[in-house]
Amino acid sequence: MSKYEPYPSAPECADKADCKKTVKHYIDINIPVDVMPKAEVCGIETECCGEPTVVCADGGKPDSCHIILVQKVCVRIPVKYTFDSKVGQGMVDCCHKNDK
Repeated sequence: MSKYEPYPSAPECADKADCKKTVKHYIDINIPVDVMPKAEVCGIETECCGEPTVVCADGGKPDSCHIILVQKVCVRIPVKYTFDSKVGQGMVDCCHKNDK
């Protein structure tokens, strides 16, 4: 008996006039489920990491000096994920053929 055959086949009848069989039919049951994700951003935090560095960039002007300050910053963004779901109306498909 396979996993798709919940009822064993009835034994063959000796007298065909009195033969009784059990009929089985497979159906598919479909339940739609909608899942809606939500994301909530909580308090964002920042923190300086290490010392700033100075990059000298030649501005091409003899009367000024062009520099760039570079600071590595760690940003913590806590995100809370939740989900809502909605179960829809179930459906039955009685005519689906299952060959397994």
